[in-house]
Amino acid sequence: MERFTVVTREDELSLSLGKKIVDRLTLQNKIFDDQNPQIVISVGGDGTMLHALHQRMHQIESVHFVGIHTGTLGFFTDYEEGEVDILLEDVIHRQPITEEVQLLEVKRYNGDKFETLYAINEARVENIIKTMRIEVLIGDEYLETFRGNGLCVSTQIGSTAYNRSLRGAVLLPSIRAMQLTEVAGIHHKLSRSLSTSLVIPENNIIRFESKSYNDSILCYDHLHVRLDGVDAVEFQLCKKAARFARYRPTSFIKRLNNLY
Repeated sequence: MERFTVVTREDELSLSLGKKIVDRLTLQNKIFDDQNPQIVISVGGDGTMLHALHQRMHQIESVHFVGIHTGTLGFFTDYEEGEVDILLEDVIHRQPITEEVQLLEVKRYNGDKFETLYAINEARVENIIKTMRIEVLIGDEYLETFRGNGLCVSTQIGSTAYNRSLRGAVLLPSIRAMQLTEVAGIHHKLSRSLSTSLVIPENNIIRFESKSYNDSILCYDHLHVRLDGVDAVEFQLCKKAARFARYRPTSFIKRLNNLY
């Protein structure tokens, strides 16, 4: 991979490491190309990597990503801050294994019109002002009427992120599925929903319908949009995938152990 770019977190250490990476790779005749890179090197934490991924969403299937960890969490990254020289040697001299991470496709509908968004970890519908009432369908089949603050749909890799904070299950990479988890559901004799996480195979569509999404937001990874005027939101795993360059593959279990 000859063309590269670097995305860094805005702190002194990350900026310094980012400059070192650019200088060293340029000296090795690699080409700094911020418009059409073959590999994007993220310097920071998982938030920095998510920023890099969304920044390249328009070319997500033609770019590889690799990360060095200087942030508060490094589930996406393979290198610690003291291993920048190892990272550089790998990028200069080795060919990586490509790991593909399936993206979550999210559509927000206004009648027959819709807008499509993509998430790596999760997307969730939330309202912190008033209780939401959402009709939940799996495919064309009614599941429940949910009342509460919101609902979260996560990918396999996103099962370790916000979903885990909601007490959802962690899914191993071999499980190609979405997970539906409640955000502060209301449960009493007049309002009941599943209350536990539901794991849904990849070929299904999850649909949230509501008579009023006013004052609600759709959060997808670190981004968000308003849902005023929207009447339904759909979620499904799609064929689009983010590609990570694994020069030294780390097992999912080891990554999981590093979380706690």
